[in-house]
Amino acid sequence: MSEAWRNKTYYRPRVLISTNAVLSPQFGDSIVCITGAEQEMLRNLTQYLHRRSTFADSYGTDSYVTPSNAEWDSIQAIVADLEIKLMGCDDWTQLLTDILEQVTCCCEKPACRVAISPALTPIVDDYVDSGAMQPSDDYGGDTVVDAKRCAIAQLTFWQAWEFLTEVVQPTQDALSDILMPLAMTLLASMIGTPILGIPVGLFLGMVWSLIEVWESGSLQSVQNAYWSSKDELICAVWAGLAFDYRTAETRAVEVIADIDGLSPIDRVLLHTMFAPWAIALAEKAYENGTSWALANVSSGACDDCDWVYERVYEFPPCPSNWTGGFSCYQNRYPGLNGDEFAYSLDFTIPDIASNIDIEVECKYVSYFGPGWTVGYAVVEYQDAGMAWNPLCGLTATTLKTAFAINTDGNLCEDASLDRNVLRVNLHGQPGQHTSDPWPFMPLYVRVRIVPHI
Repeated sequence: MSEAWRNKTYYRPRVLISTNAVLSPQFGDSIVCITGAEQEMLRNLTQYLHRRSTFADSYGTDSYVTPSNAEWDSIQAIVADLEIKLMGCDDWTQLLTDILEQVTCCCEKPACRVAISPALTPIVDDYVDSGAMQPSDDYGGDTVVDAKRCAIAQLTFWQAWEFLTEVVQPTQDALSDILMPLAMTLLASMIGTPILGIPVGLFLGMVWSLIEVWESGSLQSVQNAYWSSKDELICAVWAGLAFDYRTAETRAVEVIADIDGLSPIDRVLLHTMFAPWAIALAEKAYENGTSWALANVSSGACDDCDWVYERVYEFPPCPSNWTGGFSCYQNRYPGLNGDEFAYSLDFTIPDIASNIDIEVECKYVSYFGPGWTVGYAVVEYQDAGMAWNPLCGLTATTLKTAFAINTDGNLCEDASLDRNVLRVNLHGQPGQHTSDPWPFMPLYVRVRIVPHI
């Protein structure tokens, strides 16, 4: 078959990009910092990257050759990644902020000079070999059975309390190789096993932060502040565990951020104590039924908690665990038109004792330009007869040029339902039959539910 269609004539204003330079880049990865205005310009400029005529495989005197179909698919996958990154990197930003705060605080303190001992490396190596430690914190996506959430939230709090009150001793040599075995021994007795799977870097950061707090003389004030926020922290973890460990961590950090009188290093320390690995240890202690766990779990401790439930869906991967028979655009995003639906897995909100407020947000791209209604993101609930009923939704109406990222949202207040089993339904606008690319291609959906006040 002839591929004459790949030949394009030159057009003076057009900027051409070498296909080979994209698929076999000469530069390594890098981190850049841009302003909001710069981000807005780049997001819109990516529309030129969806035009095959922007790229050149080879150059002739009067014309050039555009990418082959295989090359074009690879380029579009790269462009899709770029568009997602241009939506922002909140996790990276928060991580760098936390590191900056800790280093800024630590560099002026004596603990920075005494925390690391030459004896530490073999100690850590032994813990990794035994399974007591591991390279990374891979517990973020873990979930728990609803009946365990309150117990695990309480044990997460008490675990951190033990560290604050028992691990750091007023010794002259506050070194990591002294505190590490003390901390690991304490944890093994609390959890009921020496096979703990604690991430090395985060645990060392916590130990060093404990040393710093002790050296700066603020340990007692941290303990007081932590104790005064006991109920709020337990409720925050309980609410977050309705989704997963990472959400529970986020909820706890929101409480920590509102505690008055804490220095940056104090907040970093408390944040680390509510990381997913710490929640995983609390769950393991509960499952092992240790005497420590039994002594620190009280029935009804979460009965008065205000809850916030949030679910975030991101594509890719596609289809992930969504059902509905839809296709995936370039194997990355759900492609939906008026004939197609996509359904999330069922999820259960904490209770329906009162009416609820629901916020729905969706980021998506579309084959169409501005002014088109292309789809819907709807939260549905399952009634006693197992039928699904719409509860709250948004209408996706494009504001940007074709393939630019659009964002739509909707808030439904004082909604009532008779069962707490829900799901998300994504579907296209009736009457639209365009496909590959589709009118409605979601990248991100967020659902946030709170009791109505």
